[in-house]
Amino acid sequence: MKNFRLVPTVIKHVKTYMIESIPDRIKVSGVEEYCTALIAKGCARLTVNTYVAALARYLDFIVEYVICSLLLGKRAGDMNYEEILHIFFESLSVGHHSDDVVMKTVCVNLSRQVVKRRTINIYRSALKAAFEVADKFSNNSTSKIMLLGRGSVSSSVGFEYQKTSAFSHAGLNRLHQSSFLAGCICGGVKITHTNLLPKYYRGSGRHYVGELRLNFDKLLEILPGIKNIRDRCLLTLLAAGGERVSEAIQTLSLDVDSDDGIVRAIDPSDRPATYYEMGLSPSEVKSLRWKGRKNSAVFLIPPFDKMFWDYYAELLVSDKYPLFDANGRWVTHKFIFRVLKGKTLGQPLALASEGLIRKMFKRLLSKYKIANVSPHDIRHCYVTFLTHEVPVGDSRGLGVETVSELVSHVKLESTLAYDHVDQVAVRAEIENGYAQIGYHPVMLKP
Repeated sequence: MKNFRLVPTVIKHVKTYMIESIPDRIKVSGVEEYCTALIAKGCARLTVNTYVAALARYLDFIVEYVICSLLLGKRAGDMNYEEILHIFFESLSVGHHSDDVVMKTVCVNLSRQVVKRRTINIYRSALKAAFEVADKFSNNSTSKIMLLGRGSVSSSVGFEYQKTSAFSHAGLNRLHQSSFLAGCICGGVKITHTNLLPKYYRGSGRHYVGELRLNFDKLLEILPGIKNIRDRCLLTLLAAGGERVSEAIQTLSLDVDSDDGIVRAIDPSDRPATYYEMGLSPSEVKSLRWKGRKNSAVFLIPPFDKMFWDYYAELLVSDKYPLFDANGRWVTHKFIFRVLKGKTLGQPLALASEGLIRKMFKRLLSKYKIANVSPHDIRHCYVTFLTHEVPVGDSRGLGVETVSELVSHVKLESTLAYDHVDQVAVRAEIENGYAQIGYHPVMLKP
């Protein structure tokens, strides 16, 4: 970013960010209230941080757009800030390829690239939440920046502007006294205008389902060869139950019943007291991710279920399984998957970066000449196998409706996004069928 930067801070025991201007380092008021509102809604730390970063980039775009507009000869009084909001979203999908000279200049100055549709939806959600907060928030702090309020160019980065709606005397006073976030957004785009935010949801019927990169035969070949028992146990659990990575690494020993062969995936928000008793801080509990499941039962499938139970038993008695942290203190939490070395030895793997797991997985599969994969591809493999390939009597496949229940998707449409067709397997079956009927195609010469 060119005009703002993110500064680490802690709000309500959650590690997040404040926004400061560059270069004068004036704190953008209202961000703390914004973070507090997101935390109160139960948003995870990752969501809060993502939304704050999105808000900062939006504000960065507005400042740069105003500066470029003035430099290119546009009058401040001619600017419509509801229109700038739409221009911002247009810039996300067009970038520096735009025919608009101002937008193109802004995107070049900010090094803005075209983003994916899902990223645009994140911006939309982040700004909608910001407008909701800004419409109610008022702060009389002297440490403020007026961007869209009635400041003067000489005293701040604000300027006169043509309002698109009428304000009462009290409303104008509130606008003059408000912070950057409240003044800028309340003065331009109010919560009543959030319905103007572009909607980018495409509908479940248009999900793109790419090529399946893994199959169960390849997993059966790869998993037993993993030397690290923790990683071998974790990836086998993913293959056996089709869990999301965030769900699997948050598994507690309380969730596993080896006698009855049961594994459960529990929403962290349903048992915060359990985590506090283990010694986790409120910030750490907030950082635990959960996307949602229809039920907690994990449906384990053979032969990976037996492999998982064997590896799980091996993990618990392994000398690599940390019972003490880096300071020699007894590990009090009950997370099964733990950090194995370094300053965070013994800490829950769920509190570490998932990037560690992705890097490990990619490094492992690179030995087998398999590229562009992640642990989440195992979930795709799981759903595809159950839908099309698992033996059921004299036929194959359970069908997407049944698999949707087994994988615990709330909506059938979610399962469809995981439904791949193994083109290699289909081609092999066709060729086998041709061989059985005695058909042997001959290349015709022109």
